[in-house]
Amino acid sequence: MADTVTVTNRARNVCHACMLRKKACDKILPTCGFCASHQRLCRYDLSQPKSRVHRASNPGRYFVPLRSPSPTLTPTRPSTLCVSPQSVDESLNQLAQHYTQLTKLTYDSIIDHYFRAFHKWLPALSPDSLRRDASRYREEGRLPPADFTVLLLTMLLNILPTLDPSLRPPRASQEILYTTTKSALSQAQASLCTSLRLVQAALLIALREYASLRPETAYISMMTCAGLARVMGIKIPSVSDSRLEAKERENLAWSIAMLERLILCEMDQRDLQPQTEYPGPDCRLPSDFNPTAGLESQPGSDLQALNQGTLPGLDAADAALFGRQAQSVFLLERLLFITRSTARNPEIKLAELTELDSKVRSFLEVLLNELDWWQTLVCVSTALCVRLLFLLHQSILDTLEYPKSESDHQNMGRSSSGLDMVCRWVLDVVKWQGEDKAMIMPICTFYNLRAATKRLQERNKHVVVELLSRVIDDLLGAQEAYHKTWVF
Repeated sequence: MADTVTVTNRARNVCHACMLRKKACDKILPTCGFCASHQRLCRYDLSQPKSRVHRASNPGRYFVPLRSPSPTLTPTRPSTLCVSPQSVDESLNQLAQHYTQLTKLTYDSIIDHYFRAFHKWLPALSPDSLRRDASRYREEGRLPPADFTVLLLTMLLNILPTLDPSLRPPRASQEILYTTTKSALSQAQASLCTSLRLVQAALLIALREYASLRPETAYISMMTCAGLARVMGIKIPSVSDSRLEAKERENLAWSIAMLERLILCEMDQRDLQPQTEYPGPDCRLPSDFNPTAGLESQPGSDLQALNQGTLPGLDAADAALFGRQAQSVFLLERLLFITRSTARNPEIKLAELTELDSKVRSFLEVLLNELDWWQTLVCVSTALCVRLLFLLHQSILDTLEYPKSESDHQNMGRSSSGLDMVCRWVLDVVKWQGEDKAMIMPICTFYNLRAATKRLQERNKHVVVELLSRVIDDLLGAQEAYHKTWVF
């Protein structure tokens, strides 16, 4: 007898019962094995399965536009995707005009206010060059390029704390301007790659972040700034050039190297080393820029003082103020080298710190002899030396945590007296500033205030003195005023 071959028909889809119980189905028609064994009615969906539609990948669907938490500084027009350098110029110019309208400032007033108030802290921009560019764009009736507009936004961001309170937006709005400016810098960089104005803008963003107590964020911005400068070939020359364009690039290179070291001092990561190279002892000091250069009412050279002396020449006469800042950071560079060398013998480290302390004190005497008393209270170089002394003497006390000899006790006593001396200087600044404590210069000011307050609070734990408590309250009040004005 011939074998019987059974042809079994199968359904395309699983039956309803197996689909509900999420089990495998043998799809046998008219009844599957599961339904037959359980004496259930087996039903199939005999319609054709829907074919899948393969769509092109669209990563943008995963991104949701961020909405500003405050409409105060939100542009009235939605931002558009810039596809050409011309559209980047237009987009960023509209953004800058929106913020100038909110603060009731013009491009020229932003430039003037910056060079009157903020320029002295880090003279990395040439007033004459910037005003000349702004005048040329206005006379030619064309939009400023993207890098110039971004630089104006960073200048506006830095002068906001120094504006009249009626013109100053709230801190939440300053935060929006800050994030918008960083985004604008990235957009301009994507279009232009790099330029002198973009390097200056990146530096000013890092400076504002440092003044706003964000050293880690400032360090990241500094690495971006240093990378842009490296591509541009901006570096401190071995031989100084008196031409204006060359001096602007030189001052910018000095500013990058100096600010990076200030930021590193406030970071907890002690293994980080400076990425930019600081000049050697034979390098000439940088010059100041005349903040009124380029104004019709104030004709004259942009260079206010030619570079005088070298970095180790701390007692050089007639040095520019920016040159004195460079010398202060030169001493700070030495402190970073001593304290961040892990393999250094503690005795050798202590001897080097003591020698550095003597140099810093001598340099402070030079500054006090050059300036009037009130000028020393707001002098950037003096503030940097005070910050240096705080770090130096604290490092000595940390090294001598367990004194072993009479000499160690004497060194601890000298460092303790040194900390008390710089605390008195900080207190003098607060008293001289009076009610307007927030207008103390931003470079390392809050860090000095915080160090002085911490030092006096530790002393007050052991012996509670009413006068000392009032001093601490004054310092805390200055910190609060600074925080409200500069920190967003």
